[in-house]
Order: sequence, then structure tokens, then C-alpha cells
Amino acid sequence: MRQILSIFMTAALLGFSAFASDQTKTEHKPSEQEMKAWMEYSTPGEGHKVLASMVGNWKYTSKMWHKPDSKPEESAGTSSLRLILGGRFLENKTKGKAMGMPFEGLGLTGYNNLTKKYETSWYDNMATGMMHGMGTFDEKTQTLKDTGEFSCPMSKDKPLTYRSEWKINDKNTMTFTMWMPNESGEEFKSMEMVFKRSK
Repeated sequence: MRQILSIFMTAALLGFSAFASDQTKTEHKPSEQEMKAWMEYSTPGEGHKVLASMVGNWKYTSKMWHKPDSKPEESAGTSSLRLILGGRFLENKTKGKAMGMPFEGLGLTGYNNLTKKYETSWYDNMATGMMHGMGTFDEKTQTLKDTGEFSCPMSKDKPLTYRSEWKINDKNTMTFTMWMPNESGEEFKSMEMVFKRSK
């Protein structure tokens, strides 16, 4: 009986020790070094100043090519760009027309302090999928260069790639250009948008 009781008490103590260890883990306080690293990661910095320069209300004209040799479809619309979540992300709300139908889109662009890359996502009312991209900013040409992929019903379950450049021409003018592959996989210019800041 005493041996059984001893085994039971040993098991109970081991169980309590494991529980106490788990409690210690959940109550862990980050070190000063960990806190510093997290603050550096989460605080908007130099990379976010590019996004801040794009904030404002814009009017745009666009050209869209469905094939390399096709006549461009022309349209116009508006874009409202603002910083959200404490200046960490640039939100882009766009309204206009595409293929003769009302168009509405939402984009998010952020700068990841850890990877030193810009990260982008785009959603609109002409698709149920999202576009995801990553890129860098060329200081010399004042251009945000981005590459990524998106779903296309013509390619079924195989995602297509794209390349884009958002050039800040001056304080009141920007140009967005996108390239994507044609049926044989060769890149062609599929979109060009000229933005002018609204007064």
C-alpha cells in the first residue's frame, strides 16, 4: 500500500511540475532585446515615407490591353489613398469602369521592416481571388516595382504572374503600369493608368 501511495505521490508531483512549467511559459515576459526587436519591426520608418507621399484623392485615366495587338480599352475613375493602422499600410479605394461595367477595387500596400520588401494585395468586384505581390522601391526613378501572381479562369487552377511599376512622377502625378503573360507566356503591357491629384 505504501509503495502504491509513493508511486501516486511521485506521479502527482511530476504532473504539478509540468503544469507549473507550462504556467511559467505562458507568463513569460519578453526581454529588453526582444521588445526592442519587436518595436523596430512594428514601427513605421523610412520605407513607409514612400507610401505617405502617395496619400490623397486622385483622378485617373486608364488603358487596358487584353492582347498585345488589341486596341486598348480606355476608361476613367477615381482613387482614394490613405494610410491606415497607424501609418503602416496604404489603403487604395478605386472606383471607375472596366469592360463597360462598374468597377470597384481595394488595394493594400505595406513595407515589411523585417524583409525590407513592399508587400501588396488587391481585391475587386471582377474576381473572387486576390492578387498578391512583393517588391522594392527604386529611389533613383521613384518607382515602386512589384511582382506577384493572381488567379485567372482562362488558365484554370494555374496562377498567372504579373509585374507592375508605380512611378511617382511628381507631387501631383503618378503612373501605374502592369505587364502580364500572353497565351504563349510572353510578357506584354496590359494596363496603364495615369493619376492626377484632385484639387
